[in-house]
Amino acid sequence: MSKEQLTSSDEPMIKDRKRGSVDDSNSFLSSLGIDLSDVRVTLQLKAEDKDMIQSTLKEISDKVDYRWKVTQGIMVVALLLSVGVQVINWL
Repeated sequence: MSKEQLTSSDEPMIKDRKRGSVDDSNSFLSSLGIDLSDVRVTLQLKAEDKDMIQSTLKEISDKVDYRWKVTQGIMVVALLLSVGVQVINWL
């Protein structure tokens, strides 16, 4: 804001603007005249790279599944122990 606007009134001028609108997501690029609505990206991988990525993702998935099962087992043991402690306290 200019000094004239601030000195002419006690309060600065506040402008409202829309937030979170889908249409305004490219407002900066649109203001520059750039339209990215028709841009497409295509990735091509070699067969061996694709196989390597798939095998690595499979290994990661297997590790996550195993660790989740271990976590569930620990939770079940903790629940059983807490029930046992509660029963002992009642006696």
